[in-house]
Amino acid sequence: METPLLSIDETLDTAFDIFYEMAEDNLEYEDMLAYQERFDEEGAGVAVEAESDWEGHVAFEVDREVFVEIRIGLASGDILDDVLVRMLISRDPEQKFCHMLWKRTAD
Repeated sequence: METPLLSIDETLDTAFDIFYEMAEDNLEYEDMLAYQERFDEEGAGVAVEAESDWEGHVAFEVDREVFVEIRIGLASGDILDDVLVRMLISRDPEQKFCHMLWKRTAD
């Protein structure tokens, strides 16, 4: 019997937990400060179908039935216009996997 996949809401909750645990060590100070200051009004997370570039980052074929891309950042209205992290995360509770691509400020 197959284990049911986590819902998108459950997956978003997991993604935010991981984000909060790792953001301070992976984001530029200014981005972290902006997120903390503006989260209540503009903070957002969205689940989208995994982009095609993930295979190159994780070196395996991504099953889009099991994996979802989560983007966390700051939004203007309904548009997430400052993406702080793109996260590929498994919805299978028995096959935990997460790979993150953090925003980097160009030098």
